[in-house]
Amino acid sequence: MTHDSARARIDAVVTPHLNFAGSGTARFNAVLAERLGVPLVEVTDPRVSAFNRPLFSVKVGDLPAHEAELVAATIDRVPAWEVFLHNYAGLPLEERLVRGAEIVWCGNDEVRAKVGSVDGRVESAWAPGLVFDERPFPDVELSVFSFGMAHKVRTDLFRRLRDLLERSGRSYALYMSNASHETATLEDEQVVFDEMRAIFPTALYFLGHISDVAVYNYLRATTFYAAFFRGGVRSNNSSVASAMEYGAVVITNLDESSPGYLRHLENVIDLNRCSELPTDADVLRRIGERARETAAEVSWDRLVERIGARDSHT
Repeated sequence: MTHDSARARIDAVVTPHLNFAGSGTARFNAVLAERLGVPLVEVTDPRVSAFNRPLFSVKVGDLPAHEAELVAATIDRVPAWEVFLHNYAGLPLEERLVRGAEIVWCGNDEVRAKVGSVDGRVESAWAPGLVFDERPFPDVELSVFSFGMAHKVRTDLFRRLRDLLERSGRSYALYMSNASHETATLEDEQVVFDEMRAIFPTALYFLGHISDVAVYNYLRATTFYAAFFRGGVRSNNSSVASAMEYGAVVITNLDESSPGYLRHLENVIDLNRCSELPTDADVLRRIGERARETAAEVSWDRLVERIGARDSHT
């Protein structure tokens, strides 16, 4: 079957959600819809019923009960549909989707064997690769690493950081790892990502949600660690504490409620007090060494000792 014939037949791709960063299936669906030239809609979107031949590309076993009920109700209303099976467990809704589908696309041979013939309407398919950003990490003079919750990113202060990096006259790159908080919406996070791409159109490299060992190595290898907060950094911002423990040169924002042990150009850099970024290697080394010493004064051992001593007097 050709790409053009597929484009003429399917008029939407139905996906379980739009969390492309946290789901390979959702990302696969987004790319498929884009390349077919059809809308991508969530299973909860009432527009699904308005299409003539949507392609349901969902893992039925992963759907919450209310979403499975919506899919079941929707297939009673659409004139026709196709289904892309990423796995198959013989669940009642899976069987309904398969029995009524014009074409059943099976993501692998195991799925096809479980589905069986279904009157010759079964087709083999696959999942191509999903790596599309092929930029090599550049060899730059200044590198910045940042990690934290996506919805808390202060894009206004990253814009100021961009201006200071530009003013330095040095080449630079920003490596950003963001986790998704359970209380944040996908829409909020997408707005942040779009704003960051607009601020750093060529110098930004999103790393996704990376492991502790990856964070550790980026903290050791990059020139600066950047993290900005509403108001200013606090003594319980663990990302800054982690960076300081490993001697990273932290760029952040301080205010009257920031801990007194954080001092501009001594153990951190306060973005709001910078007219230019320090780039001298000796200055940066001294800030990093003092940051490590400061972190040792507010370490896990010190906290446990403090809390333990307090408990012993109660």
